[in-house]
Amino acid sequence: MQNSPDLENQLEDALQAQADGRYDEALATLQKLVDLDYPPAIGNLGCMYQLGLGVESNGSKAVELLKKAVELGFGPAAHNLGTIYGAGMPGIEPNTEISRFYREKAREMGADYIKPKNE
Repeated sequence: MQNSPDLENQLEDALQAQADGRYDEALATLQKLVDLDYPPAIGNLGCMYQLGLGVESNGSKAVELLKKAVELGFGPAAHNLGTIYGAGMPGIEPNTEISRFYREKAREMGADYIKPKNE
């Protein structure tokens, strides 16, 4: 899927609604974009399930969406998967090996948000 200004604008609207606590609006907009297989929307919806923003926190749903976003090339989703598997969450047991895999994948995809301990 190609990024288009219209999709990017809709995503920005959804993220602003999320930041403002208008979760129903954010979810509705993100779901429309998810239906179009727009990777940043898939990743952000997965994050909402990860954090329980406007929805019940759901580890299985978060992982499902985040994995799809990674498959479609959205690096921040790999970072979030590394975090989920690193700490675990309801429905998802911690797994160091899987966490390392996704953190490395995030680095490869340019989404390395974790600073080495020696910095």
